[in-house]
Amino acid sequence: MVTKEEYKNNSYVIREALIRLMNEKDGALSGTGAIDVESESQLDPSSLLPKMSASLLVTIKVGDSKTEKKINKLEISYHDTIIHKICFNIAGFKTLTYIIENNLPAIQSFITELNSLKDLQSFRYIINTPEE
Repeated sequence: MVTKEEYKNNSYVIREALIRLMNEKDGALSGTGAIDVESESQLDPSSLLPKMSASLLVTIKVGDSKTEKKINKLEISYHDTIIHKICFNIAGFKTLTYIIENNLPAIQSFITELNSLKDLQSFRYIINTPEE
């Protein structure tokens, strides 16, 4: 567990990305006075957010096929986010470790969906700060 003194709030990353996005749009409008419709429709706001990585540790019972199927469905839907996966069995429990990389909303979505599974024995994650 992280103590209150060791916790680092990373909410500034999203705030700075949104401010930068708003400033870029304001600059584009003030220069020409017109909006390029094609470039506006192709602009993906999530692509402007920095890539972040996270590490997850999930423990389930070995014979729990329902939970394993749900986890497999999540892995298929987030295959582009999952970089590395390790699975090992110890004392009747299956431990899965993931390393994932994507923008923060995609990471939060994966973590939220994985944490919503009811039969997890334990679930831990760490979101790392973006590299600059």
